[in-house]
Formats: sequence, structure tokens, C-alpha cells
Amino acid sequence: MDEGTMGLVLGLCVASVAFLAWRIERQGFALQEKLNKATSELASITAPDFPDLEELRNSLEDLVTDTIGQMRTPQLADHLGAMAQQFFQMKMAKEMAAFQDNPMLSAVADIIAPSDED
Repeated sequence: MDEGTMGLVLGLCVASVAFLAWRIERQGFALQEKLNKATSELASITAPDFPDLEELRNSLEDLVTDTIGQMRTPQLADHLGAMAQQFFQMKMAKEMAAFQDNPMLSAVADIIAPSDED
């Protein structure tokens, strides 16, 4: 290579390095600006306001008082309903026990849902 070409290549290399240095510095400024903006946004965020504990206690007291105030003592119909419910539960349990003792129904049940004993 002759000296002119060498000088041209050296000049291009210096220009490229200078351009890259300028781009890096420009990106540094942009990054600094974004960092300052994010810092100011974080500084503007405040802690949430928590309600006063006395206010919470009063609110809870009101809720409990309202709930207890709406309760009523069991009436005769409530007791009769509970007795009927127990009777029908016992009747259903006896029917289910009879279902399990029936060999024909047990075979069908084994076909539908085979037991793990096999």
C-alpha cells in the first residue's frame, strides 16, 4: 500500500472512532436523562394512607352489632325442619346400605367403576 491509501485508511479509522465516541456520549446523556426522570417519579410516589385503627375498630363493631341484631331465636318450624332433615338422612342412609347389599346392583357398579381389589 502506498502512503496515500494508508493515510486514508487511518483517517477513516480515526473518524470511525470519533463517531463511536460521540454516539456513546450521546447515549450516556440520554440514559442520564431517563434515570433522572425515573428518580423524580419515584420521589413523587408517597406511601398509601392507612385507615386509622380506631376507625377500623368502630367499623367492625358496627358490622358485628348489625349481624347480631339481625339474628333471631329458632322457631318451632326451624326445629321441625331439623327433625325432618335428620329423618330423611337416616332413610337415605338405609337405602344406600340396601343398594350396596344388592348383588345385581353391585355387579353393575363394579362394571361402571371397577374396584382396586382385582
